[in-house]
Amino acid sequence: MADRRKPVTKKPDEILDSVFTGHDEAALNGSAKAKQYLLDYLDKYNSIPNAVKFFIYDLLAEDAYQCDDHALCREAVARAEQYLPQARSESAYRFGKYLNNIRFVERGIAVMAEAGEFDRALALCDLAIGIGLGKVYAAKKASIERNL
Repeated sequence: MADRRKPVTKKPDEILDSVFTGHDEAALNGSAKAKQYLLDYLDKYNSIPNAVKFFIYDLLAEDAYQCDDHALCREAVARAEQYLPQARSESAYRFGKYLNNIRFVERGIAVMAEAGEFDRALALCDLAIGIGLGKVYAAKKASIERNL
């Protein structure tokens, strides 16, 4: 009989605290361990709230980037972007506290620009500006546009 994924039975904030704690502990052993922790977490549990998935994929984008796993980084960026609206609405307080730590846009911009996908990199700049990440991303956008 195949192993079944366990349902998550905690509240979203408890799940998020657990993810952050586990990720921080795994990160003490490097980005590869932190990346594996997140992948294992996603594989082990089903019914993870979409708002929590945003935070998981945001962390995963950074860890994958640090491990030079650009394919996984791209996937994590796309998934973080997909779950961003739920994080903003369902976990507004946590999202607000986390806002300055968001990683997926910066890592996505780097990976897309390196691959010559400037339209996608510019779209991520616009997204970052739209969620309030400020002047840094306006400057990145201007820099990318100058290089076109």
